[in-house]
Amino acid sequence: MVKRYDVNGVRSSGGRFSHVGEIGPNARLFYLAGQTGTDAQGVSPPDFEAQAELVYRNIATVLTECGLGTDNLVKVNVYLIKPEHTDAWRRIQKKTFGDVVPASTLVFVSRLARPELLIEVEAVAAED
Repeated sequence: MVKRYDVNGVRSSGGRFSHVGEIGPNARLFYLAGQTGTDAQGVSPPDFEAQAELVYRNIATVLTECGLGTDNLVKVNVYLIKPEHTDAWRRIQKKTFGDVVPASTLVFVSRLARPELLIEVEAVAAED
């Protein structure tokens, strides 16, 4: 079980995340490769929201294949091309994760591996 902490005395950016995700001493760790807004056929829709939905669908699919769920997420790193996509990203992540708020980092980058990609999310999950 992942235990999450919000640390008093450390400023929060106001986003939905925990400062720390703790796992038990005998936990198995799962490092999820960066997931992009690409479907199983390798197609990426042109709009951000459709790509973000695919990213989180892909993460859920990978977690399920490993016998895990979003409650097993310890940390996510999010890479966005455009700052104006931040609100849509937060809304879609909240829809997928529900009350789960893993530790997270948001980074704005000039581009991803393919020029049509607008978002990539990598994650770490754990199971006791």
